Order: sequence, then C-alpha cells, then structure tokens
Amino acid sequence: MQNKKTLLKRLLVIYITFFIVLVASLLHGFLPSFAQSCDAGTQVGNDIAKNWEAGTPHRIYLLGKIPVRSTQTFEITAADGMSVEASIASLSIIVDREAPDASVAGIAFGSIGGNPWFYVASIAKLLFLVAIIVLMFRIIHSLRRSVREERPLDRRNVGRLRTIGALTIAAELLRDMVNWRLASHAAELLSGTVHTVDDTLHISYTPIIMGILILFAAEVFAIGQNLSEEQKLTI
Repeated sequence: MQNKKTLLKRLLVIYITFFIVLVASLLHGFLPSFAQSCDAGTQVGNDIAKNWEAGTPHRIYLLGKIPVRSTQTFEITAADGMSVEASIASLSIIVDREAPDASVAGIAFGSIGGNPWFYVASIAKLLFLVAIIVLMFRIIHSLRRSVREERPLDRRNVGRLRTIGALTIAAELLRDMVNWRLASHAAELLSGTVHTVDDTLHISYTPIIMGILILFAAEVFAIGQNLSEEQKLTI
C-alpha cells in the first residue's frame, strides 16, 4: 500500500484530535451543565423526600431554560455610575403541586417536565451520544488497523457510519421535540402572567445536515467497496 506511513499519521492525527475535542467538550460543555443539572435535581430530590416523609407527597419537577417571547428588560446601576441593561430571555421553572395518590417511582421519574417520558427521552439522548462516540472510536481504530495490516477496509464501518448518521438526526429531533413540549407545558403554567413563553417548535438544522452528510459518506464508502470487489472478480 502506497504512502502507508502518511495515511497512518493522518489517521493518528484525526484520532488524537477527536479525543482532544471530546475531552474539551466534556470539560467545558457537558460537565458544567451536568453538574448544574445535578444540583437542581438534588434540590428537587431532597424536597420530594421531605414531603414524602412528612406524609404529604408532592409532585415536584423542573422546566429548565424555557424561552420567552417578550424579554423583560431592566437597568442596573453599578457603584461607579455605569449603567447596565439586562434582559431575561429564558426561564428556569420548578413546579410544586400536591400528589396524595402518586407513587415514589411516579414522582421520581416525573422530575423532568412532570412526565416520565421526558425522563426517558433525556436518558435516550445520553445513550445516543455515548453510542456515537464509541462508534467513532471504532471506525478510526478500524481504519488504522486496515492501513497498518494492508488489508481491505472493514465493511462493518458502513453500518457504523449509517448508525452514527441516524443517531445524530434522531438525537437532534428528540431534543427539539422535548424542548417544544416542555415549552408548551410552561406556556400553560405561565398563562396570564407577564411572561409569554415561546412555545413554537424550533429545529436546529445543522446537526441534521451533519447526520445526512454522514449517511451520504456511508453510501459513498459502500459504493467504493462494491466497486473494489467487482474489480477483483473481473481480474
């Protein structure tokens, strides 16, 4: 195989870069957000436990980062006379209502949005992300091994790429649908107040486009392998 060392170096660079970006995203994005969510969840869990022990079960759940249409603007005057204008673009809501007939499991799994399906969707999104990361590592490792051993590329990479593309699209659509339903529920709760919730369905098309591109790359990869096998049979 020509330029074997060059290909191995490029794949190694991609492998290391992917690992560095993954660690950076965990340190600067996922972990702080996860820690904040854990703090809020711990507070809600403690309140649920106290009410349950007191014999007055309450259904307490979170509605986080709910976008509002009419942003509330206010001014802050600093000590040095500087004027600062701030606005509220999203709300974090905690709902507390009595639930005398609710079970412990029902209250616990309803801690996000008041519906167990929101909890399941949150776990599903996390599992999708983990699956994508694992599949990416396996693809890069498989490519490096194929180049090093000078053998044909593993056909399983086609299925892995297709799975990554499908999971990328599914994760984004699931996130958008959950945010939309949470915003719709918040709009019902805040109706008649000064806050007007933006309960329209917002779809982030960038991850969806990326997922489609990954699916396209999988098909190109599959076509290349089929052509290579046909050429071998012809020879």
